[in-house]
Amino acid sequence: MKKNLVKPNDHYRKVMVITGANRGIGFEVARTLAKEDISLVLACRNLVEGEKAKEKIEKESGNSQIKVIKLDLSSFSSIRDFCKKFDQSYQRLDVLINNAGIFTMDKGLTQDGLELTMGVNYFGPFLLTNLLLPFLEKSEEGRIVNVISGAYKRGKFNLENIRERNKTGFRAYSASKFALAVFTLTLSRKLKSKGMRVCVNAVSPGHVNSGMWDFNKWYAPIIRFFGKRSMIDVEQGAEPILFLAISEKAKEINGKYFNREKEEEIMFVSTEDQEILWGKSSKIVGLD
Repeated sequence: MKKNLVKPNDHYRKVMVITGANRGIGFEVARTLAKEDISLVLACRNLVEGEKAKEKIEKESGNSQIKVIKLDLSSFSSIRDFCKKFDQSYQRLDVLINNAGIFTMDKGLTQDGLELTMGVNYFGPFLLTNLLLPFLEKSEEGRIVNVISGAYKRGKFNLENIRERNKTGFRAYSASKFALAVFTLTLSRKLKSKGMRVCVNAVSPGHVNSGMWDFNKWYAPIIRFFGKRSMIDVEQGAEPILFLAISEKAKEINGKYFNREKEEEIMFVSTEDQEILWGKSSKIVGLD
């Protein structure tokens, strides 16, 4: 029998999952949402940091309905464990915010043998979202917010080899965000065709001073020096994400991409290529 179920009432408390909620934009989004009548799940790779974030948010907001569940997007088994633990405490999910992501100049592989950036930024959210869809379907108005980047426009991935083991740095990062943008389009189309009341959108929060770009290379200080001139703070970066997550004006928006507040068309990818990417991704992550 399930324990600690969130019980809906006439005006039920919404349940939201935020990945990477212990720092940066994710923390700011969680901090703001906690001030509303919302039950939050902070999905964090580092449980110690996750609990610290929870304590800060609880102290500031007075919201005691905050739970930390371990989630390592570089591990398919961790993603499945997260979903099992979510199922033990919640009956439904109203909003999933796929915020967590990485940027690295070093080569690396996930626990499942994928290029690290592609694994964390694309394959992880792909599996997590698909496993949580049954919970989102039970919501009165389920929403999925995929946090991407304007860099996706420079992204390329090889449909013959989407594991992308040889890419690093900006090439890997832009490719992973492009794949996530295509996933947004494909999932939106599939949900519409099945008549599901779940909306999925992508958003670029802008060039945010979140700490993601603090990597250890000799040229890193130069990039940070010039980059900070155009950077915005995490509060500003959180705004377009919050809009898609909770605004009444956004509840009918579906299959769209927002460059901060401005709606833009997602770069064209044929339906055939969308289906190829979906099929190969499903096989890699182990979905039926």
